[in-house]
Amino acid sequence: MRSNMTLQEIPIDSIEISPFNARKGVSEEKLDELANSIREIGLQQPVVVYRKRGKYELIIGQRRYLACRKLALDKIWALVVPVRNETEARIRSFSENIHRLDLGYTDKMRVAAGLRGKLGSVAKVAAVLGVHPNSVRNYLGWAGVPEPLKRMAGEGKISPSLAARIAKSIDDEALAVQIAERMPEIASSDRRRAIVEMAKLNPGSTVAEVESLVAKQRLATMTLHLTTRLVSALDTASQEYQQDREDIALAALEEWLSTHGFLK
Repeated sequence: MRSNMTLQEIPIDSIEISPFNARKGVSEEKLDELANSIREIGLQQPVVVYRKRGKYELIIGQRRYLACRKLALDKIWALVVPVRNETEARIRSFSENIHRLDLGYTDKMRVAAGLRGKLGSVAKVAAVLGVHPNSVRNYLGWAGVPEPLKRMAGEGKISPSLAARIAKSIDDEALAVQIAERMPEIASSDRRRAIVEMAKLNPGSTVAEVESLVAKQRLATMTLHLTTRLVSALDTASQEYQQDREDIALAALEEWLSTHGFLK
């Protein structure tokens, strides 16, 4: 353990939950299960806090903290870490939870949007969180779509789903807008996706060069047989996020492959 961190047993009433804590929704059922576990075997992992105005602010371990409060414990073991600013606290909280696969998608979207506002770019957010830029784009969703693409979607020139897909895939905003302007002339949804993917793989290319590369490439197709449960979930997500089911499924597949190191 580094010398600038200290493990202490501190009064539970001296801890406040940081407004930048990554987790917001906490299941009461899961909380009761954790409280019962702590009652039987004790707290197995300390929470993480930092000092702030004479108290401690919680950045990692919200469920553990709430479960201990449920048990009416006076003190809790905590790792006290130095944090220079609120952005760093947010990064610590998000990184801990994302690498444990312990955050809901809404929490990921909220934190990613907040960090992008602070850090200024998808690449910087991805770098500090240790995740693939595609994952950050997925978390940002509609919030990460440039205004010109939002206007085109609002005017009915492209669908909101396609606007989000272009924004997630193409870093160069000027090229993203040019690709979006070309989309209404292309009838095939498979071809539209192929053009967006080719632009993503060939940064710096013009729209004409991207289309030429697509024309030379044979598109690979794959049929997946999904359970009714998965289809129902995709339908719900499609309605909530105003995106096509196929784009949501593709984004989920890309995130999994990126997270596990198969997609660079």
